[in-house]
Formats: sequence, C-alpha cells, structure tokens
Amino acid sequence: MIQTEVKTVSPNVYQVHVTVAQAEYDKIYASMMQKITTKAKMPGFRPGKTPLNVIKSQFGPKLHEDTVSEIIQTHYVASIEKSGLTPALQPLLDVPAVQPANGFEFTLKVTTWPTVEVAPLDQLSFDETTITVDDADVQSVIDRLLKSQVSFEIVPERVSENGDQLHIDFCGSIDGEEFEGGKGDDVPLVLGEGRFISGFEEQLLGKLAGDEVMVEVTFPADYQAAHLAGKSASFDTTVKSVAKPLHAANEEELAKMLKFDDAAALRADAVVRLEDEAVDASFSTTRLAALDALVEANDIALPDALIEEDMKASTRRILENMKQQGMEPDPSMLDNDDFRVEVRDRSEKGLKLSVLLQKIREGAKLQLEEAAVDAEIDRQSAQYPEEQREQYKVWLRGQKEQIGVLRDRLLERLCITFIVAQAATNKVSKALSVWQQEQEQS
Repeated sequence: MIQTEVKTVSPNVYQVHVTVAQAEYDKIYASMMQKITTKAKMPGFRPGKTPLNVIKSQFGPKLHEDTVSEIIQTHYVASIEKSGLTPALQPLLDVPAVQPANGFEFTLKVTTWPTVEVAPLDQLSFDETTITVDDADVQSVIDRLLKSQVSFEIVPERVSENGDQLHIDFCGSIDGEEFEGGKGDDVPLVLGEGRFISGFEEQLLGKLAGDEVMVEVTFPADYQAAHLAGKSASFDTTVKSVAKPLHAANEEELAKMLKFDDAAALRADAVVRLEDEAVDASFSTTRLAALDALVEANDIALPDALIEEDMKASTRRILENMKQQGMEPDPSMLDNDDFRVEVRDRSEKGLKLSVLLQKIREGAKLQLEEAAVDAEIDRQSAQYPEEQREQYKVWLRGQKEQIGVLRDRLLERLCITFIVAQAATNKVSKALSVWQQEQEQS
C-alpha cells in the first residue's frame, strides 16, 4: 500500500512524494533475506542454515539496496498513475538518504505538457498564398534544359577541352603505395565540372585518347577521408576516349534527347511538374504563415526540462545529418551561444506547435483516412517507371518508420487545412518564378 502527495514545484513541474508502509518494506526485506539465506555459503554453516543475524551482518547493505530496488520497481508506475499526472518526460527519481523511522519514502519529479486553451481560430489573420504557373515558368524550364542537357559524341584525335567528357582509368598512390578508394576503371569525367580533387581535371586538358598522364595533386587539409587529408598523391591515368558535348538546337531535338515524342509532350510534362511544385509551394508558404500566426496568438509557458530535452534531440539530429553529408562537426559549435539560441528557439516553437496542433486535432476530431495515405503513396510512386511502382508501394508500406512519418505529415496537413478554413486569411497570388526567386533570396 502506498500514499502519494503531489506538490507543485513550478508551472507543469510537480513533486510526487511516495510513502510505502513499513509492513511492505519488511515483507520485501524478508523475501530478499530468504533468497540470500538459501544461496549463501558461510564458513561453519550448512547451505540454508545460516542464522539470520549472521546474514544481516554480512549482507545488510545489499539487502536494503535490493529491497529498495524492488519497492521502486513495484510502485514506480503506480505512483505516477495515482498522482493523476501525465508525464511529458521520464520522471526523475530521488531516494532520500535519510529515511523515516517507519516506512520508506521516495520522490518523483514529474514534468507535464502544459494545459492550453487555443485562441479562437477565426481570429487568426495571415496570408493564404496561391502559387500559379504561367507560360514564362514553362519557358524557363525549357531554356534551362536546353542549356543543361547534353549528350556526348566520341571524336577520334580530338584534343580535350573544358566541357568534354573523358573516360579514364586511374590508379592513385601515396609515397609509392596504392591507397583504398584511389582506383577506377572506365570512369566518365566531364572536364570543368570539378567532380574530382582540385587540380586533377586541369591536368587532363589538351590530351588525346590513348595518352597516359601522371596526375599530381594534394588532398585538402580538411578532406573528409582523414587518412588522405593534406597528403600529396600521384594518379597514373590513361585517357581512353575524348567526346565533345552536343546540345539540342531546338525544342524538338531536346524532346528527342529526353525520350519524349515531341516538343508538345515535353512542354506538357513540364507543366505537370511545375503545377505539382506550385501546389506544394502554395501549401508550404501558407503553412508557415498559419503556424507563425498560431504561435503568436497563443502564449504558452514550457518547462525548461522539456525544452532542454528537445534541444538535445535536435542537436543529435543536426550532428547525424552533418556526418551523413561527409562533414566532421566542430565540437566548439555545441558551445557557441548563437547555435544554442537558434536550437532553443526552434525547439521551443516546435514544442508549442505540437501542443497547439494536438489540441486543435482533438477539438475538431480530425482523423486521417486511409484513403489519404493510399493517395500519398500513389503520388510518391509516380516518380518511378510504371513497371516499378507496385514494387515501390509494397516496399514503402513495409517501412514502419517512414510510414509513421508520412502519416504524421498528412495529419498535420489536415490540421493546417482546417486552420486555414477557419481563419480570416488574406488571399495572395504570385507566379512560381517570383516565389522561387524569393526562396533563393531568403
């Protein structure tokens, strides 16, 4: 039997004081003693026959520790449930060193989510943006493709120049020893793109197919492969072919290059892709405006422990993303005041929105329909060739974590759509090209 007493430490932070009756302590203590007595091998006594006073003298501290551990395991969850609190974080346990003469006591520090009343949604005011696609947007895509799309034609006896595609074999060595990752066969390389280490491509200018070149370079001091950083290397390189770039002279040639029937089909595809982008841009822009307005209209005080925990998780994600991109995080970054302020601001805003959106979903009884999940999976599968789409759908549905993220995103979208419908929005329309320019500038 336990007794609990709840005290408010600060907003949304509570202390749950738990008292366990002496009788229960004694019962568990006796059970622990019986276990030790059965197993203990003490000099001069047969197993299981050691007197209790000897057991207490020899194992007293351990008996107490085991008893305390058992009591806490038995009553930890029950204490929280009896307190009526719903923890937002793992409660912090404290066992006082000095215990009362009768019974046993421990405390739990419980941090809860704040209780909020969402400001009326019809009082929110923000821009509801619609991004449109016009002829200029389509032409911009065509012009960009005309410049960027290129095929290559091998030309015998051609002297290589920037823009040409070479196929090369190479084998790198440092101080005469080959190193891991320094070898390649029939590797395509477009001169001037800067794909290889600085200085490599420049030494292949003015070469012919069949030329053998010893390329000498030095890896940057901050090179992602630490065992190569700052070291000089030699690459024994053979130029296998030199091909000149070919650009489409007009839309019809461009369409053929990109495997479309004609220029009209190419433009139709561009329109579909641009309109998809415009729909996403419309929602993302309106979403940000709606969320900013929601946070601004609702003053929420969050417990520091909740913010700090989210900051730790955010920092871990940032560091993991940096490592996945081949960057080695600078430890001093974590102690930078500007970095911590930025992470804290993001965490605080994210937590507030989490509370507010959950409250709105519950109040409006918004539920995600399976049809919406199916439609999103279909939409994502459309980026793959038709013969691969069903395989992709089966694979995606088997990815529990990704499906969970997808559901969360769709549920948030449902909530944002509801907020926009309730709010007093200012209708704004702008061309996709204007929106893209704004994104680049920001």
